[in-house]
Amino acid sequence: GERVLLRGTWGWSIIDCLTPLSIEDAPKHRETELNYGNEIVIDKPGKGSFCATDLELVLRTKGIRNLILTGVTTDVCVSTTMREANDRGFECLIVSDGTAGTIEANHDSVLSSIFEQGGVFGAV
Repeated sequence: GERVLLRGTWGWSIIDCLTPLSIEDAPKHRETELNYGNEIVIDKPGKGSFCATDLELVLRTKGIRNLILTGVTTDVCVSTTMREANDRGFECLIVSDGTAGTIEANHDSVLSSIFEQGGVFGAV
């Protein structure tokens, strides 16, 4: 199958209403990082946001310990990122109406699982 999450492909693209500054004007700091003025955009080559990225370094450098997670897909990328973050000592909150699953039942199942764990690896 076709690879996804590669810079320049449809699956990688930032939707227009969320695009920071111009991609063309952004200086490249690292192979996997673009700086858009005060906003850092990190290429995520896998399901979790921490795998093979500088996200942890960026967060720790800025003293960030609490994460609010939104996005797609709840049952794959968002939940993987939450678990990776928790394993690294970050506190996580998933915004239930700010995420979506591959199907609604999967979304609901992930949120239920997080809730039922009583805050062990995050909150909803």
